Amino acid sequence: MKGTKLRGVVAMLAAVVAVQLTACKAGGENAAPVSGVPKVAIVLGGSANDRGFNQTAADAAHELQKRGEISVQVSENVTNAEAEATLRQYATSGFDLVIGWGLGFSDTVFRVAKQVPNARMVATGGVDILGRATESVETWTYDALQLGYLMGYIAGSTQLSPVAVVDGEQVPFLQAQWFGFGQGLAAANPGARQLPPVYTGSFEDAARASAATTAQIAGGAKLIATNAEGYSVGVASAAQTAGVATIGLSASTSAAAASVNIGQVKTDMLPILSQWIARLRDGTFGGKGTTSTIANKSLVAADVRKVPAAPGMPADLDKRIADLAERLRAGAVTITPWQPGR
Repeated sequence: MKGTKLRGVVAMLAAVVAVQLTACKAGGENAAPVSGVPKVAIVLGGSANDRGFNQTAADAAHELQKRGEISVQVSENVTNAEAEATLRQYATSGFDLVIGWGLGFSDTVFRVAKQVPNARMVATGGVDILGRATESVETWTYDALQLGYLMGYIAGSTQLSPVAVVDGEQVPFLQAQWFGFGQGLAAANPGARQLPPVYTGSFEDAARASAATTAQIAGGAKLIATNAEGYSVGVASAAQTAGVATIGLSASTSAAAASVNIGQVKTDMLPILSQWIARLRDGTFGGKGTTSTIANKSLVAADVRKVPAAPGMPADLDKRIADLAERLRAGAVTITPWQPGR
């Protein structure tokens, strides 16, 4: 699917507690260490500046390139139909690591890896992909429950209620995220009320998201929870018009978002990509499945700020978030797993 973003990569995602899981195959034991500056190729299902999933990978790679730790080539807006040829071209052209960044690319990554045995590749997907790692392919997903819980905690700290959700497609990993969100919301504000999530059916349609946001506000919502996607500008515009706060948008979404959004929880791929590069260098790459979590500092609160529509935000919110993150890392906070049908 063209334009795959953070929401499209992790369909079927359930709760993942482990920081890093190792697949059944040991993998990587016979891989030759990479000397010099590793050449990395990233194949994206969308734009490298989409403010969402694709940009998380591109930004991390460009940061490592700026530091002189890798050289990178990025292919944007690659469709599922184009993915195999693009991945194979990189895999046979001397790149040390080829990353297929999108749910629709996962099977293709494994297929190309079989065709080009000496290639080192990364496949992304849901929790099920962790156990599919092979000697030449590592895998990645993220913990949707933890992301949602931390976002919900920030939302609850505002003391705003009711809280509404507007998102794109109704898929299991988003249902898991908003289930975790409800738990974090209650932890910070037990009296908060969460309205049933509204899914517009599109990760790109800003007009549909705007209409859904307006409807949620008409239903009494004082805070709109959402995600950084193509539709984000619609949520921000409707919220700004109504003078209602949002959470979950990127600071760079629009001027409207900057005026109403209190923060987000984002995926930081820099520590994960750095681990992949380290394993390339020492010859241990392969056979591992990695999950972005709060514990490995790949799920982080970002762009937290006070806005007029959320006057009750505590002055020490940054400290509260940091304390919660430490308790989550230490296992002192229990998040109830989401189950289909809830």
